[in-house]
Amino acid sequence: FGTKNSTVSNKAGQIREMFKLKMFDNEFSTNQMNETNPFNDLVMVDGLIVPISSIPENLQELVKKERAEGRDIEFTTERE
Repeated sequence: FGTKNSTVSNKAGQIREMFKLKMFDNEFSTNQMNETNPFNDLVMVDGLIVPISSIPENLQELVKKERAEGRDIEFTTERE
């Protein structure tokens, strides 16, 4: 298009900010990207990112249910 790379980069940044786009954004991703998103298999527990498979089955189902409804969830364990 005959434009400078810096101009294109600046405009792309403005668009990203305007739409609040981020990597793996469900709203602006294709179905294939959503299905292969590496973050789908992770969940936050006590501020740490852990594989969903490492938490109890009932909590795994809860995570899947919440994410299917467009929400995310994280867990905090009780301190002794």
